[in-house]
Amino acid sequence: MRTTPSRRVAITGLGVVSPIGIGKDAFWQSLISGRSGVDYIRAFDPSPYPCHVAAEVTDFQPADFMAARKARVMGRFSQLAVAATRLALDDARLIITKSLSPQIAICYGTSVGGGDVAALALEALQKHGVEGISPWSALEYPAHAATSYLAIEFGISGPAISISSNCCTGIDAIYSGYSAIANGTATTAIVGASDAPIFPLSFGSLCALGALTRRNSEPTKASRPYDALRDGIVIAEGSATLVLEDLEVAQDRGATIYAEILGHGAASEAIGMRKGDPSGHVMANAIGMAIRNAHLRPSDIDHVNAHGSSLPDYDLCDSNAFKTALGPHAYRIPITSIKSMIGQPVSAAGALQTVAASLSIQTQIAPPTINQEVPDPLCDLDYVPNVSRVARIKHVLINGHSFGGSVAALVVGRVTP
Repeated sequence: MRTTPSRRVAITGLGVVSPIGIGKDAFWQSLISGRSGVDYIRAFDPSPYPCHVAAEVTDFQPADFMAARKARVMGRFSQLAVAATRLALDDARLIITKSLSPQIAICYGTSVGGGDVAALALEALQKHGVEGISPWSALEYPAHAATSYLAIEFGISGPAISISSNCCTGIDAIYSGYSAIANGTATTAIVGASDAPIFPLSFGSLCALGALTRRNSEPTKASRPYDALRDGIVIAEGSATLVLEDLEVAQDRGATIYAEILGHGAASEAIGMRKGDPSGHVMANAIGMAIRNAHLRPSDIDHVNAHGSSLPDYDLCDSNAFKTALGPHAYRIPITSIKSMIGQPVSAAGALQTVAASLSIQTQIAPPTINQEVPDPLCDLDYVPNVSRVARIKHVLINGHSFGGSVAALVVGRVTP
């Protein structure tokens, strides 16, 4: 990313809507206390499905963040995106003026998008014909709807781009916003991702794929990345927005600076839609690229906020990739999967991980990976079992791994002169 001189990019605002808290402070306190947001599904009756658990945002009231009349027609993923972005802008104390508006880029992502809206439209079509479909359906289910709402809701007239790379989406959206600032086409970027996959069609599809846990007896113990008893994903919903700014601009206005974006790497395993590469070689290449682009060495990484989805083969890929990319240093640093607490919120995962990484830099605390009960000899790194830890944290690596084989990595760090 830094082969030519470029502007430095700071993270100045954090907004979160998650199963363990709304707002960065509630989210962080839940993380460091090891609180799980997994429970029995409330959105629909899960009894016909092999999995009965998910991580829902149960305390979310859209009208707290947008006009109720708008919220009534929005897809849930758009509601989550608007809410997280309002929180992030408030946290950054950023006022969008007429002169600033065209200098702001929106780089936002989703994968499931408005699938719930499309499913309802199909049901209405089958029952009542075209006349039964809500006129707004065509506008609400596309992936670009959330990005469009952010521009409209907050009066942003700069470029508005939607990103979709499954579970790498949040990381890739952050990099897209970083690039817009680094190359001088924007001074500010609104970046992040949202997904709301907890509805029958999406949930049932993941059950049919065999990707979801069947640990129904103890919901809070269902998501257990890197543990020998892990058996699949706990699907989740949520959103996270980060405000990125040109570092000099942020410093001049006295903004709080959580961290700096330092490096990004991405690749594709190119093997199959579900089959991954347990060796972790391609993931290791992406991690190495991110570290090199940050002008760091593997030994400079102090903490990893890991993909850790609880899928047996993907967790093995993580572990092997960290060992390959970081060498012996991989055994000496704390590695956390926040998905042990928030589940797998698909596109929002990387954005939520980056929020957590930024707060780890600010507080010098590594959150735990909960439900570490039975060690897996193949996942033998320091996954911060069950209890958060004070640690020296200057540089954090974040990684993601998508169905379809996309992998991505991001390095963020404390701002230095």
